[in-house]
Amino acid sequence: MYGRSALIAVAAAGLAWAAADPVEVEVRGVQLDPTTGSPVVQLVEKGKAGRALPIWIGPFEAQAIAAEMQGMPLPRPLTHDLMKRLVESLGGRLDHVVIGDLRDNTYIATLHLAGADGKDIAIDARPSDAIALALRLHGPILVADEVFAKSRATHVSPAAAHLWGLTVQDLTPDIAAFFKASAAKGVLVSDVGDDADAHEALRGDVITALDGEPVHSVLELADRAGAHAATKPVRLSVRRGARDLTISFPLR
Repeated sequence: MYGRSALIAVAAAGLAWAAADPVEVEVRGVQLDPTTGSPVVQLVEKGKAGRALPIWIGPFEAQAIAAEMQGMPLPRPLTHDLMKRLVESLGGRLDHVVIGDLRDNTYIATLHLAGADGKDIAIDARPSDAIALALRLHGPILVADEVFAKSRATHVSPAAAHLWGLTVQDLTPDIAAFFKASAAKGVLVSDVGDDADAHEALRGDVITALDGEPVHSVLELADRAGAHAATKPVRLSVRRGARDLTISFPLR
């Protein structure tokens, strides 16, 4: 038989486990951060507590989430529509999505799929992709209880922003490897608008400094851009492959 102290320990462990259970959230919409122009998806806990969890996402993922929420017909399927068809064609289903941690300014999500044989398949995913797929496959989105606390205690910066006609995003190790920019430190240019002020920039460039001052994140670049005098040209230091370049342009 268990002693009194052992029973107390077991009960305490049970309470801790219950407290750590993830809670279900709903997607309330996608908004733009007024400072950076970066999309933010708003997750809100179901029930009385109603805790909110804003997650900064990229523009393409924001389009995929908004299109599904608004029932917008698209001429061609997006990547997440293809993912949905693959899951369904292979006889699987989405059981649920868990946003389980916040580490180094990055939310960590896991897709839990039920295969054709009924076995659970856990797949690491970005929260934006997981949310877009969950909306399409009508699976619940869960958030670990401690993630709400971590989000409040941590200043999470935007994942992407629109500046000078450029879409820029933080240069994570995975993204750096994809664009073969592992030696560079700065902010990645992921897209260039047709009428961009910084039209000399190319997709895959890494912005390493603004007006001679090094930048390491989207938030830092956006803050510096906001403080830049409108009467002076912008001077960006850029790493393009193995070359270092300077792009200078006036603000319109």
